[in-house]
Amino acid sequence: MLGIGTWEFPVNVMGNRGIVQLKITDEGGKYGFTLRVPGQQGQVPPVQIRRVTEQGNTLHIVARVPQFPNTDIPVSVTFDGDTASGMLTAPFIGRILLKNGRKIA
Repeated sequence: MLGIGTWEFPVNVMGNRGIVQLKITDEGGKYGFTLRVPGQQGQVPPVQIRRVTEQGNTLHIVARVPQFPNTDIPVSVTFDGDTASGMLTAPFIGRILLKNGRKIA
């Protein structure tokens, strides 16, 4: 399984800068994901993971959130040792780059 652990990504979305943490776990052979924004208790919507595929050292994830129940949100994260990068495409926002990710746990 790819990327097991907790990863931290700096993000800059529409002028808002911050940190996003993504925890990836092995749930009996299936991927488990927890998304957290430090300092933003209760503001991260629940994320439904619809599909996860591996391609080389990249995870391709298709997710949905309650605000856009019929819209797939594609996410890709590429791992290289203790660093990671990727991208997601969010409704109404567009592409959000995940650069300079680092493993923190």
